[in-house]
Amino acid sequence: MNTIVYKIQENKVVKWVLSISLLLFFAYYIGKMMLNPGMIRLLLASAIVLILFAVSRRKPAVTIYALIVFLPFLGIIRRILIPVAGWSSNDPIVIIGPSIVLLLTAKWFYEKYIRRETIANDTQLFRLVRAMIIVDVIQIFNPLQGSLLTGIAGAIFYTVPVCYMVIGREYFNENWLKRIYATVFFIGIIAAVYGYKQFWFGLYPFEEAWVELSGYTALKVYDVTRPISMFSNAAEYAHYLGVAAVIGWGYFLRGKYSTKIIALISVAVLYSALFIESGRGIIVTTTVALTIMTILSVKTVVSRLLISCIAFASLLGLFAVMSKLNTENDLIYHSVSGLTDPFGEHSTLPGHIDLLFAGLIKGIMNPLGYGLGSTTIAAGKFTGSIISSEVDFSNKFLATGIIGGVIYLTIIIKTSLLAMKQAISGSSTHLIILGIVITEGANWLTGGHYSVVPLIWISIAFLDITSAVSNKKMTNLGETKNIKELR
Repeated sequence: MNTIVYKIQENKVVKWVLSISLLLFFAYYIGKMMLNPGMIRLLLASAIVLILFAVSRRKPAVTIYALIVFLPFLGIIRRILIPVAGWSSNDPIVIIGPSIVLLLTAKWFYEKYIRRETIANDTQLFRLVRAMIIVDVIQIFNPLQGSLLTGIAGAIFYTVPVCYMVIGREYFNENWLKRIYATVFFIGIIAAVYGYKQFWFGLYPFEEAWVELSGYTALKVYDVTRPISMFSNAAEYAHYLGVAAVIGWGYFLRGKYSTKIIALISVAVLYSALFIESGRGIIVTTTVALTIMTILSVKTVVSRLLISCIAFASLLGLFAVMSKLNTENDLIYHSVSGLTDPFGEHSTLPGHIDLLFAGLIKGIMNPLGYGLGSTTIAAGKFTGSIISSEVDFSNKFLATGIIGGVIYLTIIIKTSLLAMKQAISGSSTHLIILGIVITEGANWLTGGHYSVVPLIWISIAFLDITSAVSNKKMTNLGETKNIKELR
């Protein structure tokens, strides 16, 4: 038998015939699948995953960068396919990103824990992140969420975002991060312009069909449909605008004079697009981020005090202007009424606060958690009920119990303090990272923000590893100094 196989391998004609036959078979089968419109999404997703997987074997950083470019357009790609392939909430295109990220993360864990390769510049923060991934994996099998499918789907919303930190530490340096930020800034401007188009002229027919088919009621504000640009949901669009505005503001604060002018105009476009999107929480966090970035962009205490006074006066002026805006448009009215009267009858802030504390209490009362997917839309699809507090760290207590919740809360605190420290003494990149951390507030693990969570955790990865390298240099410097003193 081995002799026959060997002869076939050596015979070029036989090899070519077998290869062509196999190729024709697959071409026929794929062509047959293409005749079925319901298979188009699966074929497209499979093709993209195969291409990205092939690239990831040699250039993992390029693969993740390609995902960062692709994910903002995920929503519009899915909607464009509706006239041809119909609509499905269980769209395989959604798992393109998670598939690649989980494969690369599994490779990392194999290399570090099976092959025992050294984890470069390990830190307490990174150890906490790895512990949280382990807790997440265990919670996939929690029976309280009602279905194993719910737990598996929940990994897309909770585990995949954190995996970007694992990958980010391994493959991205400052040059890569700057390239990513520039790309996000550019895509953000495109998204804002398209959002303006939707605001002024409405949605295209295929977008209106998606609103009807998906039952996306949250897209309606009174009688008006929110702009959603190219994204999968309105919240993701708003948060992407916020992150892009933070990046642009970083360019304005630390860039050259010509760059400052372009950045300032672009931030104005992004911020106004964010306002008409009518997501009030993200407007507040973005404004806070821009203010703190401005204060920390100067070095002396006197300058910071002066900038703080100017920023406070500017915020008062912004509040006064906002109060005088024409609120005949429902979206503008929704933003103005909520921001100028945060505890009024038109504000949802009290309800969000109540949900946050209710989620924390319920999570503590059930210390083992309700399961990884219990607070995500996966629970609604597979079990019919969702337990959610709408804030990711209280959701973490609900989903993974006290252990997972405490680990995640510790990660938030340590990361925030580290971001503040590095922004004060570090580069413009660290200033932008602080802005992103503040802007995203309690949304670091909001899995539905497909294009935003990678930016958060890759930024945290860079923050963590540069801090570790800096601490190591300080330690080595201290040891060298001690040796010299002993001599």
